[in-house]
Amino acid sequence: MTTLRFDTRVEQDPDRVWAVLTDVNTIPQWFPAVREAYFDGVHRHLSTPQGTLKALVVTKDDELRRFQYRFVEGLPEPIEFHLGTIDVLPDGDGSRVVYSQEILPESLAPIVERAVGEGIAGIARYFATHP
Repeated sequence: MTTLRFDTRVEQDPDRVWAVLTDVNTIPQWFPAVREAYFDGVHRHLSTPQGTLKALVVTKDDELRRFQYRFVEGLPEPIEFHLGTIDVLPDGDGSRVVYSQEILPESLAPIVERAVGEGIAGIARYFATHP
């Protein structure tokens, strides 16, 4: 299994960061690969130039500010295991966003790594331009 972890610091209150990152409607504003997103009550559906991804929401813990999801459809080969986690942590007068991924098969790791690397950079850009 491949585990990936990215993080960024933003000059925003953790509750505000949490609210933005867990609002499915804002995903296209901070995640460059996502053009449209919606939540059907169980799954998040993300439209990208390569197709649609379907992610089961596993955890949305407002107290811990932890969001977890599993891709269940849409990657270019069958998924044996996937868990994505976004944690929003207080960091001085701002926030630290930690975005991690666990994935099998390992052949999917480069695709996920590239996308999530762009996503974490997008989070930093979003909060730098939306004070």
